[in-house]
Amino acid sequence: MKSVTHSILLFFLFILYLSINPGCIKAQKSTGQVFLTMEEAVFRALEKNNKILSSKYALKKAEWDTKQAWTRLFPTLSFNTRYTWIDEQTFAERDFRRYLPPDLANQFPQTVFQKSYYSSFDVSMPVFNGAVLNGLSIANKQEDMFRQLDKATREQIIFNVIGSYLNVLKNKELVNLQKEYLDLSGLNYEKAQRLFQANRYSQNEMLRWKVDYQQQKSAVVNSESALRSEILMLGRLINSNFNEDTKLEGKITDQLEEEIGKLIVMSEEELLGIINLSEDELKGLNSNLAAAWSNQEILGLLHRNSYTNYLPNISLSYSYGWRENGTLALDDYSPKTFMINLSVPIFSGFQNFTHLKSTLYEYKQSEEDFKDQVLNTKLLLNDVVNRIITQKTLIELSKTNVEYNKNNYRVVEQQKEKGLVSNIDFIDAKLSYQNAKINEITAHYDFITAVVQLYYLLGKLESLF
Repeated sequence: MKSVTHSILLFFLFILYLSINPGCIKAQKSTGQVFLTMEEAVFRALEKNNKILSSKYALKKAEWDTKQAWTRLFPTLSFNTRYTWIDEQTFAERDFRRYLPPDLANQFPQTVFQKSYYSSFDVSMPVFNGAVLNGLSIANKQEDMFRQLDKATREQIIFNVIGSYLNVLKNKELVNLQKEYLDLSGLNYEKAQRLFQANRYSQNEMLRWKVDYQQQKSAVVNSESALRSEILMLGRLINSNFNEDTKLEGKITDQLEEEIGKLIVMSEEELLGIINLSEDELKGLNSNLAAAWSNQEILGLLHRNSYTNYLPNISLSYSYGWRENGTLALDDYSPKTFMINLSVPIFSGFQNFTHLKSTLYEYKQSEEDFKDQVLNTKLLLNDVVNRIITQKTLIELSKTNVEYNKNNYRVVEQQKEKGLVSNIDFIDAKLSYQNAKINEITAHYDFITAVVQLYYLLGKLESLF
């Protein structure tokens, strides 16, 4: 009873100590490993990746460009003033009053000054300007395009992050597997050396184990290099450096697991039915296609804008000014001027015509580029679905192959202990079992990657996390 009471007392003292020293918990956390989940990797990329930030700024610019297009329909107001100085000879030639008698000269107001000032308030407003009106449509469509491009950039980064995360997990499994076989090969090589020194193995048999050990060592080195490269790639995508305490959680998201479970039980017809989409349906799902379509519409509007060079422009202007005199003060009478300006293009040296043709063929080019992109997207979708179908079969085959080679390896191992098989047969059985497990890991992750790519092309990536 005393021991229980003593334990309870120590527990409460420990809690009291932690409450007084909260930094102790932080220190423990800082020294422990930090596990990075797939969701956290994606969210970090969405917050820190430079391409995503750049795309957001491009969208903001497009939004302000639309506002600027609207402002061109508004009137403008300006205050204008000018200072003029003329030389003595010109002033003498213009000021006729100096040639009149003083009494007569005073009867005429002075209209010429050697130093003079003129000021006015000017208002102007477009009434009809085809380029300005069409420019508003262009700005709106550009904003739509950059919104789609922002979404496309976001989805591209998510796809890259998930793909890189999966590659890290895959390479980690391969490294761990190959290290196990490296240790086993090392033990076998050491044993072969001892038997060779005891004249129980030939030199060729010992060298065969040495070759096997070197092959396993090379495979580990290559896999570790690939793992480091993938970790660097993932860190680049999320703009973070992995320290020694940062570890990947080692599992995919529950949503991705759920979608994999759905697809793996689908028939070929059902899988092919997922991508049986019309052009309009693809545009609604795939943000890259939506952005390309918006770009095509922009070029169509730019072509239409070329016709505005043949249209008249009408604008209003109103000026409230002060007559030019010899003082800076606004102290003279104020002439008011109202004007309607009409400008009709007649001949521009064929500049308008050539520009019209240039924009026409640029628009035609964009139509063909968009059709090509649609066909390429459909081709990619078919390729991905075919890979999913193939990988489903490979997953089943690889599991069976692992089971077979595992049993075969055990049988050969037992026979080798009895001296019934050669070292070469034993090594071959071991390598076959190892390769079967590598193929199983590869088929598993290739299937997941194909599923992720399918959802990327269909614009459904964000449903995976």
